Amino acid sequence: TSLDCFACVLCGGRTGRRAIKPVASDKDAGSVILGQSTPSGHQHHHQAPGKRPGVKEGGQPSSTNDSSALRTTNDVQQQGGRKGSDSAPQTQGKDAGQKLGPNNNKQSGSAKEGSNNKENRNRKRTNAGTAATRMGSALAAGTPIPQFYFPQGKPKTGGAAFGSEVEAVLQRLSKEFGSLEGGKAYKQQMASITKLCGLPSYWKVLLFRAAGGASDGFITYSGLAVLLKRLYQTCHDDASKFLRLAAKPDSNVLDFDDFEPFVQDVVETHPGLTFLQDAPEFHSRYVTTVISRVMFCVNRSWTGQITLPELRKGNFLQTVRRLEEEDDINQIKDFFSYEHFYVIYCKFWELDKDHDLYIDKADLSRHNDHALNSRLIDRIFSGAVTRGPDFEDGRMSYREFVWFLLAEEDKRHMTSIEYWFRCMDLDGDGVISMYEMEFFHEEQMNKMETLGIERLPFEDTVCQMLDMVSPRREGRITLGDLKACKMTNIFFDTFFNLDKFLEHEQRDPFANARDPNAEHVEVSDWNKYAEEEYDILVADEGNADLEDGNYEDDFETEDEDELVREEMLRLADSGGTPASSGGRGVGALKPGESHTAEDIYDFSGTTNLGY
Repeated sequence: TSLDCFACVLCGGRTGRRAIKPVASDKDAGSVILGQSTPSGHQHHHQAPGKRPGVKEGGQPSSTNDSSALRTTNDVQQQGGRKGSDSAPQTQGKDAGQKLGPNNNKQSGSAKEGSNNKENRNRKRTNAGTAATRMGSALAAGTPIPQFYFPQGKPKTGGAAFGSEVEAVLQRLSKEFGSLEGGKAYKQQMASITKLCGLPSYWKVLLFRAAGGASDGFITYSGLAVLLKRLYQTCHDDASKFLRLAAKPDSNVLDFDDFEPFVQDVVETHPGLTFLQDAPEFHSRYVTTVISRVMFCVNRSWTGQITLPELRKGNFLQTVRRLEEEDDINQIKDFFSYEHFYVIYCKFWELDKDHDLYIDKADLSRHNDHALNSRLIDRIFSGAVTRGPDFEDGRMSYREFVWFLLAEEDKRHMTSIEYWFRCMDLDGDGVISMYEMEFFHEEQMNKMETLGIERLPFEDTVCQMLDMVSPRREGRITLGDLKACKMTNIFFDTFFNLDKFLEHEQRDPFANARDPNAEHVEVSDWNKYAEEEYDILVADEGNADLEDGNYEDDFETEDEDELVREEMLRLADSGGTPASSGGRGVGALKPGESHTAEDIYDFSGTTNLGY
């Protein structure tokens, strides 16, 4: 089917004819609009070869200016519109319809359809010409294209309004600093100052450090004013402001250690964590756990560095704002829950027999009563999912264990799917093949035989998995296929975790049926697991003194440490303040004083690890 020549509409030729091929590109169309030469290799059907409207024989543009070319285009569009309307079939009243008769209905329908198609072509040609004319006019007039990409956030107000807003903030700060002794603000006084700056109160330590407080121990109005002017001029949303305050100078990403001062300040100042002030040995473990969870959920690129787009897409900043509203830290399930930290740390402590904060293959194989596939453990320690400075050949750090446990207990999370896909993709070609599924299935069947359970044929298992995942390409499962599947936990448990696989096989298919009339709140698999495990750990702690073979031999705890541990468990549920703290809060700290240990992995002086 031949195509209408779009160039003819633009250059002023007659419409209604056919061309061999259309305009080659948008660039060529724009050149024609501005009265320049037509696309290379395109000969008009109504001109002799070598003769083009508005172009001399030598290929140079004629003296015809841009405005005449645009007027010609408008004239052609009007002609095309008239021709389209004139070509519509005319009826001669009732007699015309009667003359057709019943035998001519088919011809009548074809004529009407052809007329409609012709009108649509004319309409499209006219619309295209109008759009091209507008584009040509904008280019000819030199009108700038409005900015549509704002890497630091889109400004909410104009220049004048923005300047007055910043001045109002600075006036409030000037009055606040005027009421301080010596015009100096210490770390303990930053909460009110941060609110005056229009920032969340838990950003206070970031603002304090960015304004020079880390080196001097205090900040002044002049230093803070310079920082705020630069911050509000260049950063226009919360994500860009947080990154600029927390990141290193001249850095556009957030590293692991960039979060440490922020989370440490949460430990020291949040009312739900006041009981930890009497157990400073737990500070570094809690900080490491929180940041590892942030990296797991927000760092979708697996680089170990959070970018600005990742920070915007994640829910970290929204969770930080909840810290101001919620006094019970355990109600904030994302990242900061003390109960979740306690579960993760206790699970690691069970495996780390020498307590050097590293575990090996033999240690990890004991997780969940040896439920993991041994071939999977080899893949984890091969470097498929471990990276960063803590990774050593054949060893897993506590930071990496946090990722493992989150991925193991919530296999429907996007990062968990990527985690286990990397383990299962043996050759790294981005596809899970039949061979790779059989590789892990064989080990599962060997464990089943050891337990006296009948083997399942691989053909039956793989057919079930393919039906469940429904891959786009038969017999080849990609990462996208698994992310689109709602039952990835069953898929991975089938090949990796024998206990969970058998649990899925024996589960009542109607056990998870929902009442369509009832309201349901979706709870993640991780939140369910953490809640159940925490209840079990608390119950075990309550019965420890009544049972033989408790943990006294392993930890050699003293009476005072035992009381602190029991107090921590009790207050983690109640959210109260320990009686032993004597009411000493953050306000009692001297300027520059901090509970943060110099080395977060130095536990030489620790006798109680909270288990």
